[in-house]
Amino acid sequence: MIAPYRIGTTSFIYPAGWYENARRLAGRVSDVELLLFDPPTPASLPSRSEIAALARLGKDAGLTYCVHAPIGLALASEDPERRRVAVDAIAQVVDVTAPLRPHAVVVHLAAGEREGDPPPADAEAFRRRAADSLDAVLARGLAPAALCLETLEYDFALAEPVVEELGLSVALDVGHLVRDGVPFDGVLSRNLHRARVVQWHGTDPAGRDHRSLRHHPRAEALRLVRALRAARWAGVLTLEVFAEADLDESLALLAELEAEAAA
Repeated sequence: MIAPYRIGTTSFIYPAGWYENARRLAGRVSDVELLLFDPPTPASLPSRSEIAALARLGKDAGLTYCVHAPIGLALASEDPERRRVAVDAIAQVVDVTAPLRPHAVVVHLAAGEREGDPPPADAEAFRRRAADSLDAVLARGLAPAALCLETLEYDFALAEPVVEELGLSVALDVGHLVRDGVPFDGVLSRNLHRARVVQWHGTDPAGRDHRSLRHHPRAEALRLVRALRAARWAGVLTLEVFAEADLDESLALLAELEAEAAA
């Protein structure tokens, strides 16, 4: 059985802009994750002409796009102004990339005022603030299913009721779960049916993540591929690496894993 999912990677493979990365990746992968990590400014976002070029490339090459929204935002902050700034930043990215009709817009929902903070004492209040902010993002015309909350360092069960309430999707960052020593089975079983994206990468012995899948435990890697195939999961499997050598090695290893899983 041919794997039902599509393979993607990031727009940071080559030291070039978003379009040049996508152009060089077309034919090697079927989706490009456009990384828009910085707060939106004219200098940090693709121009209208680059978006138009990306859209033409997508049509001509059969390439789709996932959009990774800015990080370091506080969508569930107790401070209304910080929430407003977070909503505005993500909304700007949604507006700019709308002509691409992204497969997914991936958003970080920090557990506190910044990523890495401990979970909130009042989980229900956190969820209410988060839902209000995300609902404001959806009001910009984004389909709920296209908005993906990414699994972060906290127990994702905290955010799952928000996903359910708003009809959102999930970006399962398996690479970070394994990096942090968190078994991915529970998160996968609860969320694979609503996951549009699975982000995957290895962590090298020095602790650097977003490296080749060579650094991902092979037995767990094979278990993941088998789980995706068994579920006939048809989302985007993003090899979230930032260098051509890591991509080449990851693609080769993924092909081996798929062949083994299909045997």
